[in-house]
Amino acid sequence: MRYRKGYIALSDDRDLPLLVTIRNARAITYDQICKIACIDGQEKTRRSVYWRLSRLERNGLVQRMIYDQFFSQPIFAITRMGLEFLEHRGQTLLALPSTVKEIVRKTQILHSVELASIRVALAANGILKSWQWELEIVSNNLVYGTGDSKDFDAIAEIAVGNQTKSFAIEFERTLKGSARYEELCRVLAAEKATDTVLYLTPNAQILYVLASEIRNVGKRIGFALSAAFQHELLDTRVLTNLSKSNVVPFREFLFR
Repeated sequence: MRYRKGYIALSDDRDLPLLVTIRNARAITYDQICKIACIDGQEKTRRSVYWRLSRLERNGLVQRMIYDQFFSQPIFAITRMGLEFLEHRGQTLLALPSTVKEIVRKTQILHSVELASIRVALAANGILKSWQWELEIVSNNLVYGTGDSKDFDAIAEIAVGNQTKSFAIEFERTLKGSARYEELCRVLAAEKATDTVLYLTPNAQILYVLASEIRNVGKRIGFALSAAFQHELLDTRVLTNLSKSNVVPFREFLFR
């Protein structure tokens, strides 16, 4: 078959999943895209990912973001044209339609890249069964949620042996005011979607302040350093919101 000049042929089984991943992550590095595509079985080599990603960028479906100076590789996000293409293929996301004014805010870039790193770490270890990005959670809450539904940064389901467990993930990159944490406690207490939340932070100072602010919530909440969690995963030492503020391995916190 001959195609008209300028036509780009995109496949549903390989191009589409790559584009969906970039959209759902908001912002994601080249290395993270490669790892997710290869681990999930969409591609076999980084070279094939590079070729596919280059085509998407060259045709205006994805774009490079700022903050490249902090990373040894580019950061990608979907474009309005990319959103329109996905909608044309039936991949609509209520939280990010093609009519949105701003696809990715500058304040979301580093946050999104960190969450992608967490997803990669779980998948590379072979324990990740499913992962919902924040945009997917927001979209579900818009359709099925109530006013008290929490838009978590991610919801992960992992399997260890014959045990399976889902939990919400929040990455707290900067501290909020006390009033914001009071409202957060109210929302967490009312949230019905999950009974376990893991809060990850970039440093110990944020971790301990956060643990102090939201410890009195009727949910199982753990607090850990993000870098440590990505490296140690199930063996990560997690501070809990139990009465004695126990520090236990994440495995014990999650499955007990």
